[in-house]
Amino acid sequence: MSQTPIDEFLAGEANDYIRAQLLTIIEQRQAGRQYLTYNTFNVLLDVDAGTAIVEDELDVDRQSVVSLSHFETLLRSAD
Repeated sequence: MSQTPIDEFLAGEANDYIRAQLLTIIEQRQAGRQYLTYNTFNVLLDVDAGTAIVEDELDVDRQSVVSLSHFETLLRSAD
């Protein structure tokens, strides 16, 4: 079974700097959306919708959508 884009992002691309960057945005943002582009994944944080979307930059058909609170939990537990 293949991993989802969010699993791949957390395992391979979300280093300490990226996790801290995303957590800071989640904690400080009260409304709106922010789109971040990394090497092989893009992340859309949508505070208004309460979602985080991780897109595979190399395959436009692959993406993972989770609640913002779940994404925050995943970022905090990814080590």
